[in-house]
Amino acid sequence: MPTKLRNNKKFLRVLIFLALPIIIQDLMSHSVNFMDMWMMGQLSEQAVIGVGLSKRLFFLFVMLIFGVNSGSAIFMGQYWGKGDVGGIHRVLGIAFVTNIIIACVFACIALFAPHWFMSILTSDPDVIEQGVQYLAVASLIYLLTAISFTILMALRSIRQTKIPMFASACSLVVKLLINYIFVFVLDMGVVGAAWGTVFARMVEIAVQVILIRRYKFPIFTNIGKHFAFNISYVKNYFKTTLPVIGNEFFWGLGIFMYDVAYRFTGNAGQGAFQISDNIQHIFMITGISIGAASGIVIANHLGAGERDEAIATSRKCVAIGAFVAFAMGILLFIIGPLIVGTYSNISEYVQGLASSNIAIISLFMVPRTINYFFIISILRQGGDTLFCLFLDTGSVWLIGIPLAFLGAYVLGLPIYLVLAMVYLEEVVKIFIAGRRVWKNRWANKLV
Repeated sequence: MPTKLRNNKKFLRVLIFLALPIIIQDLMSHSVNFMDMWMMGQLSEQAVIGVGLSKRLFFLFVMLIFGVNSGSAIFMGQYWGKGDVGGIHRVLGIAFVTNIIIACVFACIALFAPHWFMSILTSDPDVIEQGVQYLAVASLIYLLTAISFTILMALRSIRQTKIPMFASACSLVVKLLINYIFVFVLDMGVVGAAWGTVFARMVEIAVQVILIRRYKFPIFTNIGKHFAFNISYVKNYFKTTLPVIGNEFFWGLGIFMYDVAYRFTGNAGQGAFQISDNIQHIFMITGISIGAASGIVIANHLGAGERDEAIATSRKCVAIGAFVAFAMGILLFIIGPLIVGTYSNISEYVQGLASSNIAIISLFMVPRTINYFFIISILRQGGDTLFCLFLDTGSVWLIGIPLAFLGAYVLGLPIYLVLAMVYLEEVVKIFIAGRRVWKNRWANKLV
């Protein structure tokens, strides 16, 4: 067998080994959120919009801790490739402290200023009340999510992707059971859905910790070793991770601004967007999960000093990502409207708008996925984080947001046409990011 073909087969085996558990885990993890929205769709449009908008606070929070974890994963992946377990423990210590601080800030907003937050996104008192009820309980979710996501990041960085998959499976079962009892049997509405998520996260953490201890994976150690770093080490850590954190936060804030713009499409437009956005994540998961697995492989190669292998891997991953995104776009176009039809207590008009949104989203599936590969899976893994910050946030704030307000507020277009205008920023971004990737200057060893 030719060497190139043998190497390609080996690469595909490694990628599938890493990606398949991540796909399953992410699918189950998103199913927790999907079930919230779907069950709200059996109650009322106000419940769908209220819970959907209230989760934008959680979205901003997740973007911040994703930035911390994504930046940490750059170091942890390279430390693992280098064989330095102590380095992994030190990075994990910094990540835990940073994420817990962020969680406390967002929990305080959810608990003490829910009306203020909801009023930014809607003026409908019924929608605001639904969101406030959800946020009151959801304040407990932030700390649990910070802990769970940090452990998840560490496991993925050392190529252990099956534990998060199993933990998410247990979490999903608990979520479904408690949601059904609280929402439908006890008639607790949005509050019941929030409590279901709280218990699901608790189970997820418990399963992760038990399995890590059981199989003795090098994640946890003596607490002193997690904090065995000095000021110089922390500065070096944040020199690389701060642009990533800033990237995710300002990008997430930009997505939040889209929601502010979408309020000008009315309750129908907002409701349709919440439904279509919730559905489209199911079909984005495969591409994003393969991108996450690709980033692990690339970081491991760089940490081991295998620069040429990292560059070759990046090329293969982009090709695979394009193919998967194309396939998922077709599936979303066909299946998405059928899922919309299951939202039984939503008007036909809103369902029609949501189906139109899905048609637009499926059309832009390929550039959105490829941009994820370029920025998250490739450029960041070599430490090219400052460029990613400027490109990712610049395209949202200079192209996407102005077009969102132009379409929704100035032109008064329906939500699906506003979405089409917003996604033009992905087309611009793919050319700039692709040029950067193909120059190969991103492939740097950091540890």
